[in-house]
Amino acid sequence: MRKKILFVDDENDWRFMASMFLKESGYDVLTARDGTDALLKSEGVKLDLILLDVDLAGEDGVASMKFLKRSHPDVPIILYTGVVHDQQAIQSMLKAGAFQYLRKGTMEELMHVVQTAVGSPGDNSRSIEKSPQPK
Repeated sequence: MRKKILFVDDENDWRFMASMFLKESGYDVLTARDGTDALLKSEGVKLDLILLDVDLAGEDGVASMKFLKRSHPDVPIILYTGVVHDQQAIQSMLKAGAFQYLRKGTMEELMHVVQTAVGSPGDNSRSIEKSPQPK
């Protein structure tokens, strides 16, 4: 069974490109444009991973993460962003429940983090080791 990822980003181009990359790599991908859309689309769905933008057009991604955690308590959530955060802010996000924090970068970096969190697309086991955090 293929791993199912919920990809949440308000930037249409980035959401499209990243979700297509993940689909072509063998993952099933649901997309959402904001926290409310993510909650609606993930209702009743067994997810393996949630990739959640920290800044969703002014909406707080950390608050959205907390709501998603309630309905998907065992699903790792990777918070990612194009905004630079200091180490204190990153640690705060991790303490709030994020599995990992990731700066938007290359598709290869995204794939590495996804595989660290849930394994390869056809792998039925889940890796729960966190990758090293940025310094």
